Amino acid sequence: MPRLSATRNAAPSRPEAVTRPLPRARAKKPLVQQDRLTARTLFMRRVKRSLKPGIWFLGVMCVVVLASEAFREIPAVGPVISPAGTMRHGFASVAAALGFRIDKIEILGADTTPLPVVQQALGVSPGDPSLGFSLTAAAARIEALGPVQTAIIERALPGTIIVTITERAPYAIWQTADANGGPKFVLIDKAGNLIANQDAAAAKRRNPALLLLVGQDAPQNAAALMSQLQAEKPVLARVAAAERIDGLRWNLTLKDQTVVKLPAENEQEALAQLADLQNSMGLLDRPVEWIDMREAGRLVVHPYPAASGHI
Repeated sequence: MPRLSATRNAAPSRPEAVTRPLPRARAKKPLVQQDRLTARTLFMRRVKRSLKPGIWFLGVMCVVVLASEAFREIPAVGPVISPAGTMRHGFASVAAALGFRIDKIEILGADTTPLPVVQQALGVSPGDPSLGFSLTAAAARIEALGPVQTAIIERALPGTIIVTITERAPYAIWQTADANGGPKFVLIDKAGNLIANQDAAAAKRRNPALLLLVGQDAPQNAAALMSQLQAEKPVLARVAAAERIDGLRWNLTLKDQTVVKLPAENEQEALAQLADLQNSMGLLDRPVEWIDMREAGRLVVHPYPAASGHI
């Protein structure tokens, strides 16, 4: 029999336990203590929340105004209303419902133009929508009035319309003929344009220095004559009227009814000579019927028959 060994097979040894380090605990972040909102911060937040509806309302109104201004220059043509015109009137109606209606019309600079005439040409009145009309078209209607040279119209929202007028300055009074052949007196401006719807007699009372002009082409030549007269103050101070003769020259009528016949050429030299004679001998203050200066280098004085010994 086989002999048993005295030593037993040793049991397999168990592997030694491997010791692993324990994971480190994560460090907790320190809690940050939040500050309580101050009363001022809470108040500002409430104010911001309460202002949001007003800001939206103002934004909508700005869009309405800008859109209306964009379409205000589109003229209305006959009874046909364009889509743009419909939109413009729609905006005007919405704005009017929100309080944008005319409650005041200010007219500045209308010294001689009747205010009712200006208001009629403006085309709107208190109670109408502030955005429901064209400023350009209204200004054109006002400028078509005779006394008005320029008109500027502004909207001061929500309800004020400001009309600033520059009137034509009367430059002289022109005597012409009416439909029946009688004398008619009208005002002209410096360019010779007629100033319609103006009372020449009232203008003369306001400004006695206005010169009376006679002759078909007198208005067109008035500015040149006045420029020459203003250079000779002694003569200008005594002139009451000027008559244009044959479209070539002037006859001046002085305040004492003396007539000065100016030449067709070199008018300025003739007026300077006349001013020198007035300064040296007071010629224009003497009882003279007429003074003829039509020929160069020659002056003819014709006295009244009863006052011939005074010259």
